[in-house]
Amino acid sequence: MAETDVDAEEKTRGSGRAAVRILGDLIAAGDQLRPGDVVSLDYVMEQSGGSRALAREVLQVLQIKGLVTLQPRVGAKVQPVEQWNPFDPDVIEWRHQVAPRVQMDLLTQLREAVEPEAARLAAQHPSADVCRDLISLSRRLKRLGLARDEFRDPGEAGGRHRERYRATDEDFHVVLLKGSGNDMFVALSAPVTKALNYRIERAASGPAGKVRPAGPVSNFPEVPEEESLWLHLGLAHCVAQGLPEAAETFSRAILEEVRGGTRSRVRRYAIREALDEMDLAMLHEEDRDGFAAAISAIAGEI
Repeated sequence: MAETDVDAEEKTRGSGRAAVRILGDLIAAGDQLRPGDVVSLDYVMEQSGGSRALAREVLQVLQIKGLVTLQPRVGAKVQPVEQWNPFDPDVIEWRHQVAPRVQMDLLTQLREAVEPEAARLAAQHPSADVCRDLISLSRRLKRLGLARDEFRDPGEAGGRHRERYRATDEDFHVVLLKGSGNDMFVALSAPVTKALNYRIERAASGPAGKVRPAGPVSNFPEVPEEESLWLHLGLAHCVAQGLPEAAETFSRAILEEVRGGTRSRVRRYAIREALDEMDLAMLHEEDRDGFAAAISAIAGEI
């Protein structure tokens, strides 16, 4: 995709967006600017290459995001990370720079609190558009995820394939939040997608030949876990079939894969119950046998 004039301007010193990023990065790094320090207009102008008017605008934006507070006759006072707006996309990025493991865990906790409930609500009042999109996206995700050779390809073609997978996964979870009908859940799309993307990006950026420490959130595997692909498909069909409890179960099972833990007997029983509740005839014929076998394997011996 060709770079637009707006994109090019955003990358230049002196543009508002670029200036906000420059100052945000400096505050997040904590080397030159620390909590309690006062940021002057002259300092902002020096760092960003912008005018005094732009410097004022930058500090106002940073105040909205919680990074600074503007005090008359004092200037902009840098605030500790706990005061930053945790749902702002830029703040999520900056907090990720400060403490990536902590931020990943916070984002995953948010997903665990929101997505299963969103799945349940979406299945209670399924709309035709949401059902169509969830099923289409889950099938595309499965097709991309099962293309193992393409996923492992270190070249440009492999990069494009992995990007298609990432974008499809992001779209799936955004549609799920929209399907809930809860505007507050929809407003959380940015942090949810950040969590999805960070996990993939962290795996891609690790040192060659080394597995990066996962911390509380498991590393994204070299190729997507096959069971996760089937769980997404199951979640989509549970929403479409109007099965709230089953949809919630599949959503929680997806998030358990992110945590990398062993499923409890109670969770496996719930997955078995969800499978029994579903009408597998509603799945595409080519998906039925594979889905039933995969979900039965996940449920295991009860």
